[in-house]
Amino acid sequence: MPFREAATEVTYSHQTSVSEATCRRYTYRHGQAAEAVAQQEPSLATGTEPSEPPEKMMFSVDGSFIHLTHGEWREIKSIAIGEFGDKDEKGTTDEVKTTNLSYFTRCFNVREFEQDALAEFQRRRVEEAKTVVTVNDGALWIQNFVDYHCPTATRILDFPHALSYVGDAGKIIWGDDSDTFPQWFARCANQLKHKPPQHTLAEIKLRYPKAQNDQQIADLDRVHLYLQRRQELIDYPFFQKRGYPIGSGCVESGHKVVVQRRLKGAGMRWAEDHVNPLLALRDLICNDHWQTGWQDSVTYQQQQKNQKRRQRVQAKQPQPSEPITFKALEATGQLPPLPTKKTKETYSNNSNPEDKRVVWRPAEDHPWKQNIWPSQEAHRWSYQKK
Repeated sequence: MPFREAATEVTYSHQTSVSEATCRRYTYRHGQAAEAVAQQEPSLATGTEPSEPPEKMMFSVDGSFIHLTHGEWREIKSIAIGEFGDKDEKGTTDEVKTTNLSYFTRCFNVREFEQDALAEFQRRRVEEAKTVVTVNDGALWIQNFVDYHCPTATRILDFPHALSYVGDAGKIIWGDDSDTFPQWFARCANQLKHKPPQHTLAEIKLRYPKAQNDQQIADLDRVHLYLQRRQELIDYPFFQKRGYPIGSGCVESGHKVVVQRRLKGAGMRWAEDHVNPLLALRDLICNDHWQTGWQDSVTYQQQQKNQKRRQRVQAKQPQPSEPITFKALEATGQLPPLPTKKTKETYSNNSNPEDKRVVWRPAEDHPWKQNIWPSQEAHRWSYQKK
């Protein structure tokens, strides 16, 4: 719910007064921690790892746009991964039911989104499944995404997406308000779903003589070329015979549940730095991993605080200095030469020119050196006795 409503809910449920700014600040803080945990430990990102790899897996990729604070629209890329089994009979049509869905949404560029989504693919063990099916629209970046994660997956073009191109061909010829268009479109929809794609391509080719100008011919060429290049992806009778899903409704519903319910309210605009933290929390709650995911984010924040505290303590402690050695002094040129007897006399007499003290030494012919008079030490003792 919005931050203002969340603050009111906390006041009534816990009898604690919390402001809207505090609720927003704590949400973004835990969202950043949840995003960091999802990048570091894939098993903690969206749930526990399944015990056995499933037999049939499907995933769909798509994007939706949200409004930012500076006026731009930014695309939110989403992945929906699930398991499919037997057909679910509803009236006269057979639909494949997809269960155990999980979502991964981020506001990244294509390359960053490919790398970060790898954690969810590893957690769901998509590559270990016996059968992997991917149902998407014809966007080029989605096909590159499939090549990066699961190039061996069976690729299917979303049936409503392909049918919209068939409808464009009819609108080019008859228009939206024509009475002929609804009947033709219903017949083409049944033909596209239950007959090989060559029938639908031939039906579009038959509309060329009805084109009234060059613009209509160019538009028909665009529709025909789009479907012809994806002819292997629109063989819906073959896919339905094998029990594969042909629609990407799981990721479309993921847009509504994960993104639009919280980020596309009336008048909502978001700062770019706040989008991914909120999406990380939305993934946790939509994947039924809220309790453990929230606790993991709290633990991660505590670890970050302890690490910063240790860094501050280490920065305040004085670093032990290395002992001074003669080798280090010689390398820096600070070690003076060892003094000799001559240098000692010179240093004592002439080291400081301003020092007028003179060290007196007896001459060679002095009586002290000829042992005529008592030595200097004996003279000092005789003087002290007097």
